[in-house]
Amino acid sequence: MVEKRFRFFVWLYMALFFIAVIFIVLDILPARLTVVHALFFIVSGVFAVVFLILQYGKGLGSAITILIFVVSTSIEWMQTSLTNSGPGGASVTTNFGLVINGIPVAFGFIWLVLIVATHVVAREITLKIKIDWIRGGIYAVIAATMVMVFEMLIEPVAMQVKQLATASPTLTIIQMTDAANWWLLGLILHLMIYFMLSLTDQWGKLHYPSLKSELVLVYWIVLSFFLVLGYFMGLGNILLITLGGNVLFTICYYLSLGPDEKEITA
Repeated sequence: MVEKRFRFFVWLYMALFFIAVIFIVLDILPARLTVVHALFFIVSGVFAVVFLILQYGKGLGSAITILIFVVSTSIEWMQTSLTNSGPGGASVTTNFGLVINGIPVAFGFIWLVLIVATHVVAREITLKIKIDWIRGGIYAVIAATMVMVFEMLIEPVAMQVKQLATASPTLTIIQMTDAANWWLLGLILHLMIYFMLSLTDQWGKLHYPSLKSELVLVYWIVLSFFLVLGYFMGLGNILLITLGGNVLFTICYYLSLGPDEKEITA
């Protein structure tokens, strides 16, 4: 019953996504972040929270949720403060829902679905590795890399930096530095999640394993939304990097699923 309800709301969410894309193409919704988009991303974060609680219980699931939300929004605030303080600094797009200390609350929910989904993908890819420290290291590196390529797209869409993102056919030094920072944040968060799950003997256990692919689908819906917005902003190079990296890791995830799980996914 729980699985059916979760899947129903995920598919409803996907239907609303396609409607939103049609509205953007028809110029009914603007091709930039607004309050409507913020609500869309908050719902995706709620899916991630529900997934964590279903899989790991209220205590551990809530602890991981708080960890991701607090750490990610704190780093976003620091990053935005440094960016705004510089000459010609970019600023977070306005009209994006509730804002606290210059950071839209929706950002925290985007980070929730980003970290939880990359956790699911990287965990599945490395699940069969027997040596703990090797498994944890590879898991964190894969997940952090997914976070990095996702953030390379989110940042120019969410910040008023179109000129910076498109001025050069190659990545700028600033973009490369930001990418390295996001990779490091993803690495630290996933290592903390790995240690929390390992210490509580929950790493190899999921209460509802059939819901893994639904959460990955939510991740791809959010990613697709940013891909659409990035396309209208003309972020061609970044789109290719983000899409290519995510396709690669998603294929690896699918190949790592058991035969029964592939049938459910299909």
